[in-house]
Amino acid sequence: MWGRGRDMGIQGGYSGPGVFLCALFLLSASCRCSALELDANLAASLTVDATPQSSRKMPANMFGIDFEEINHSGAGGLWAELVSNRGFEAGGLSTPSDIDPWDVIGNETYITLSTDLTSCFSRNEVALRMEVLCDNGKANTCPTGGVGIYNPGYWGMNIEKGKTYKVILHVRSLGSVNFSVSLRSSDGLQSLASAPLISDALGFSKWTKVELLLQSGGTNSNSRIQLTTTKKGVYWFDQVSVMPLETYKGHGFRKELGSMLENLEPRFIRFPGGDYVKGGRLRNAFRWRETIGPWEERSGHFNDIWDYWTDDGLGFFEFLQLAEDLGASPVWVVNNGISKSDQVDTASILPFVKA
Repeated sequence: MWGRGRDMGIQGGYSGPGVFLCALFLLSASCRCSALELDANLAASLTVDATPQSSRKMPANMFGIDFEEINHSGAGGLWAELVSNRGFEAGGLSTPSDIDPWDVIGNETYITLSTDLTSCFSRNEVALRMEVLCDNGKANTCPTGGVGIYNPGYWGMNIEKGKTYKVILHVRSLGSVNFSVSLRSSDGLQSLASAPLISDALGFSKWTKVELLLQSGGTNSNSRIQLTTTKKGVYWFDQVSVMPLETYKGHGFRKELGSMLENLEPRFIRFPGGDYVKGGRLRNAFRWRETIGPWEERSGHFNDIWDYWTDDGLGFFEFLQLAEDLGASPVWVVNNGISKSDQVDTASILPFVKA
C-alpha cells in the first residue's frame, strides 16, 4: 500500500551566527588533526569467517517477482488476450469513442462506422455500430472480400500454424447476418483461419454472445482479426476477444512466458505495479474492485502513467491465480487514495482499500 507522510520540522535554541561559525571551525580543525594522526599510525586488518558454522541461511521468501504494468507488459504481454481495446471503450463513455487500433475495411461509399451507448453491458455501454451500404448483385456492389473492421492487436497478432484460437464476440443486427470471422496477415492477403457467422433476421435481433474456434493453417507474427461481409445492413459489435486455446495452466496467461516465470522459482509475486496503481490522477488510478468479475463487465481505465488504455482483463483475480499457479505468495498493491498529483482525505480512503 502506498504510504502517506508530511514534512517534520525540528526546532531548538539559537545563539547567533558568531558562536555557530566558531564552533564549526573548531570541530573541523579537530577532525583534521585526528585524521592526520591516524594516517601516520594506520594499521588495520579485516577477518572474514566464511565457515559453514558462521553462515546464516537466507530466507527462501527473499526471492520473487516484482511485476509492473509498463509498455503492455501485462495487457498485450503476459496476458494472452490478442485484441487491443476489445470493447471500443478507449475513449470513455463519450461518443464518438476512440476505437483505435480498430480500423475500417472499405471506404465510405460502402461502409460507415460510429459508436453509441447501446451495449448490453451496463458498465461498458459503448458499442460499435457498422452500417454496410453495399450489397451483392445490386448497383452498389461490395468490393471483393467484403467490407468490415479489423484489429491488429498489440503490434500485430502472433498466429501460429496448428494452434487453435478462441474468438468471442457480441453481435446485434436489424436483419439477417452473413459475416466472415477470420485471422489474416496484416495486409489482409494471407488467410490463416476463418469461420462463417450466419443467421436469419431473428438470430441477432438482441445482443448475442458468439464463440468460435479457429485453427490456424499458417504462421504469421504480424496478423489481425477481421469481420467482413458483403451484405447490406446495420450491425453492432461489442467485447471482441481472441485468445489462444492453450494457455499457461489453462488460466489465460501466455504459456511460454508463464513457464519462464515458473522456472525462476519465485517465492512471491508483487502486482500490479507502483506508479500504475497510483496513476497520474486519481480518476485514472488502478481500482482493484473494478478488475474482478466477468471480463465483459470490467469498465477498464486509462493508464495515464504509461499513456495507454487497459480493459483490465488482467485483473486482481487473475494475478491471484497466477501466484497460485507459480506456488508463490501474492503481494498485492492497492491504491489508498493518493496519486502523483492529487489525493483524498485520510478519512475517505475506505472505498479504495475495502475488501
